[in-house]
Amino acid sequence: MTARELEGALEEEKGVGERAASYLLSPFGARMNRVLVTGTLSPAEPIGRDESQPFWRARLSDPTGAVAVTAGSFQPRAMAQLRASSAPRPAIVVGKAHLFRGRDGVGYVSVRAEAVRFVAESDERAVLADIVRQTLDRLDLLERIAKGPSVPNATFVADGTPRAWLRAAHASLARYPEVDRAAFRRELRAAVRRVAGDSGPVASPTGPPATVTVTRTPAPRVPPTPSPADRAEESVFLDQLDEIAEVSVDGYADLKELLGRVAGRGMAAPRAEAVLSRLEEEGVVEEPIVGKLRRA
Repeated sequence: MTARELEGALEEEKGVGERAASYLLSPFGARMNRVLVTGTLSPAEPIGRDESQPFWRARLSDPTGAVAVTAGSFQPRAMAQLRASSAPRPAIVVGKAHLFRGRDGVGYVSVRAEAVRFVAESDERAVLADIVRQTLDRLDLLERIAKGPSVPNATFVADGTPRAWLRAAHASLARYPEVDRAAFRRELRAAVRRVAGDSGPVASPTGPPATVTVTRTPAPRVPPTPSPADRAEESVFLDQLDEIAEVSVDGYADLKELLGRVAGRGMAAPRAEAVLSRLEEEGVVEEPIVGKLRRA
């Protein structure tokens, strides 16, 4: 994601249920839970008043804007990385998109970091190139849907469009009907110049961001309640995850080991993957590192 798109994501999609996942909807076709951003990360500063619960905040700037990056005691490795930096450096950050609304109703988006990696400038540009490509693809999809609202989703799927992108695009068009997406496309030119090797300083664009109009939509339908058998499988899966994580050096459960354990208890790999997907969708389990799981 670009920083500017995150800044404009002022609408939430909240799931129904005690452990349902929530998402941020951007004006430019993204439905976000966990995001990847890259740019220049500033030195972090401690915030909060409780010394027993440390919390640090830095600012990540890319050619389109800037976004706050935070980490606390529940993200120990990310927090350690933030604290270790004493000068602005290129970095890649993966974390949960978070929207906070103040008493005045103004929304502020940040990224709750789960992983922070400082990289060479060439690596930053390579990741930014992928971000720009995906962003432009989503903008193109929005334009196609807006020009042909009666075109069935199956047509887009046949062209290779992910179903998740289609869902996000329709939600974006409904929630942000008046956004100037052409202006955002023009703002991406600065990111393209950065990808091409422009070594000029990275700074937020001048002038205020585009006005965002929010249209509320009805609450989503309540998803089917998992059966007792589903919950029993989830319990087995989580018990094994906890056992592996408790004895591991890094506090994570290795996915391969976990799948092997639940297979020994009669849960075949396809079923285990389905259980994992449901737990991730509900926000119970997360995979901050590929192949490494933990409780969210």
